[in-house]
Amino acid sequence: MNKPLFRQLASIALAIGLLYYVLKDVPLTELARQFRRANYYWLALVGILISLYHLTRALRWQLTLQALGYRPSLFRTVIALLAGTLASMIVPGAGELTRCGTLQRTDGVPIAQGIGSVVAERVIDLVMLALLIGLTLLLAFDRVGQYIVNLLAPLQDRFALFSRSGVLAGVLVMGLAILAGILYGLARQEVIRQHTLTRRLLGIGRDVGQGFMGIRQLQQPGLFVTLTVLSNVWVFLITYVLFFASPQTTTLPPTAALTVLTVSSLGGLAVPTQGGLGTYHFLVSRVLMLYGLNETGAVITATFLHAVQMGFSLLLSSLSFFILPLLLRQRHSPTPDQSVYRR
Repeated sequence: MNKPLFRQLASIALAIGLLYYVLKDVPLTELARQFRRANYYWLALVGILISLYHLTRALRWQLTLQALGYRPSLFRTVIALLAGTLASMIVPGAGELTRCGTLQRTDGVPIAQGIGSVVAERVIDLVMLALLIGLTLLLAFDRVGQYIVNLLAPLQDRFALFSRSGVLAGVLVMGLAILAGILYGLARQEVIRQHTLTRRLLGIGRDVGQGFMGIRQLQQPGLFVTLTVLSNVWVFLITYVLFFASPQTTTLPPTAALTVLTVSSLGGLAVPTQGGLGTYHFLVSRVLMLYGLNETGAVITATFLHAVQMGFSLLLSSLSFFILPLLLRQRHSPTPDQSVYRR
């Protein structure tokens, strides 16, 4: 079995396992009642905020691409980003490649440089996540500490057993050192360096590096930072506004939304599954329990929060696959001048 297929099956199995573990004791009638009792005016506002979030991300990506000398329209950038969003819901990690491939087809932006620009964005996003973690610890330190203790308590004995034996860690470090030495030795061989595959990989690496370093050539760095902060504000507001759409969460403080955002972001980074299925439900339900919800209510609320966000994102991103063929047809159809030239 090839590795991509194995990772995909493992991700699906993990998502199903976590969903079963979280939802096994929750009556389906309670889940249905949660959606019937929802305030759809607040849900409409959530839809607007999610749209603004995607628009802000597209604007920020457009700035990065402009630093590389490419100027796709905002509309086509949004379509490419939405296509990537839908792909990431199906295959974790496929969103970046899909949106770069889409923009190559619509505007001719090389995939390698597009990926480099996305990598640069991801580095900035990690910095923002670190700031988000710090802000959460500052405003909700007691609950975050209790959350970590509750989450790691079942693993305490296993960690203690592992800490008593450093053999495995030593073998792992030694193996990595040997592998690094072998790779370094191969890289110094002229026949390896001049091989077609090696040169192609080095070329791709240079293109990715060029795309990554393009962030240093931003014409409007202040606007880039503003859009980065604004995208995180939208995500926070999406979660907080969703609290008002459900009767049992209307009294939760803004710090609860901040903690949910931080925990779900870290969970999606550490345990990627399709659209956060299972991971989000498990981690967020434990956060909500710290704010007074019982286990069943917390699981139902976490399921509601995830389903609404997934539903709106799925609706918006699905539009890209209806619009993309029209954009490709428009790009490849000859203009009147081209038709005259060809005749």
